[in-house]
Amino acid sequence: MPERAPVDPDGHRIVFAGGCPRSGLTVLRRVLAPHSLVHCGPDTGLPPSIAMQWQNFAGQLGTMHRQDFGIEAEDMRRAMAELLTGLLDTPLAADPAMLLVEKTSLNIAAFTQLAQLLPGARFIHVVRDGRDTAASLLARDWCDANGQPFAHVAHPEAALKYWADLTGLGLQAERALNPRIHRVRYEDLVARPRATLTALTAFLGLKFEPAMLYPAAHPVELKGLERDSLPLIGQPLTRRRIGAGAHLDGQVSAPVRQ
Repeated sequence: MPERAPVDPDGHRIVFAGGCPRSGLTVLRRVLAPHSLVHCGPDTGLPPSIAMQWQNFAGQLGTMHRQDFGIEAEDMRRAMAELLTGLLDTPLAADPAMLLVEKTSLNIAAFTQLAQLLPGARFIHVVRDGRDTAASLLARDWCDANGQPFAHVAHPEAALKYWADLTGLGLQAERALNPRIHRVRYEDLVARPRATLTALTAFLGLKFEPAMLYPAAHPVELKGLERDSLPLIGQPLTRRRIGAGAHLDGQVSAPVRQ
């Protein structure tokens, strides 16, 4: 049995990707998966929930932890960091050179908390034109526990606001976390994949590998909401989804650009 690499509680080998759902995170997974030193699996949902829980503990119970149990804030941060890194560690255990890219879309709502929790972690903000994102959201049948469609998949105005709110959080994180964060635009990823992936791998401290340009040759199992991307995700990278939300033009501010 290969020797396990030690868990890094500061997250130097973990990269959190996030963005508004339907912005291209599954496409990002598909082009990263062929890289020999990257593990990018399906969404786990763990990072934002653990980071928010840590923030709630620190804000509401920190004084009690210190006074009644002698637990300092740094002790609590490290404990929660070790919980998260331990849960994500399995793909990294056998190879100390491997990076894990965790691509839960709603990581974007906790980028700043995750950056505090794991001071060595890095971040990828995936951005797509708001009109195209909204059009894709409106084609979903996502429902709440009562079987009612969520507003952001049922009403154009709500879909556009959902995109604007989440993308706004990502832009705030970009300002706060630079140079630990890198923006990937969906349009660049499908129209200029080599240049976009070369810049991304440089940010990750890796070399670009040509296999990344041919994701269809490296199939991955899609799980959960990723399956909403079938069958498009199995095809070569294409520009044809750019402009899919043109009919929503005028209902959203200009798309985010680098």
